[in-house]
Amino acid sequence: MSDYDDPTLVEEPADHDEGFGPEGDPGTEPDTAPVHEAHTIVERFSDGSTTAVTDYDGDGYADRIQHDLDSDGHIDTTYNDLDHDGELDAIIRDTNDDGVADIMVADTNSDGRVDYIARDLNSDGTIDSVLQDTDHDGKPDTFIRDTNFDGKPDLLVKDLDEDGIPDYIARDTNADGIIDTVTYVDPDANPYAAG
Repeated sequence: MSDYDDPTLVEEPADHDEGFGPEGDPGTEPDTAPVHEAHTIVERFSDGSTTAVTDYDGDGYADRIQHDLDSDGHIDTTYNDLDHDGELDAIIRDTNDDGVADIMVADTNSDGRVDYIARDLNSDGTIDSVLQDTDHDGKPDTFIRDTNFDGKPDLLVKDLDEDGIPDYIARDTNADGIIDTVTYVDPDANPYAAG
């Protein structure tokens, strides 16, 4: 291997059967795509904190960065590149330092603006609240909540015309996982006003 070879590429051994067997054996085309292994670099600091940077797809860009800021062995903040475009677009945090992530903030369409916020309000490991900007215009327009913490959303608030007034509120009043009550709040709502 030369100094310029990529050690992450796994090469087939020389005696690998390329699939071109004797006459009458249809064989298969060789798989020529390089296989990459995940690479992680861990940096340990004098105060005991650590930072781990992982490149999953071998493109030279970080796909995940994890920080243990208070050196307790629990990850406090994780940055992810969800679409592998070389830009970190999601942040997951354990804000109360109990070892369970309780908030995720994401830019799902890579425009540089947050359009998805999910929270675990009672630290049970399940998302209880979601705020979304579904049309990616920089203004949140959808709010979903599990108010009784049973793992099923039971409140949905939509502001279709983005005037700051909810246009309708939908509820699951009997906790069966099905919306059964819809209240229209803004009578002059124009769902096409937002474009």
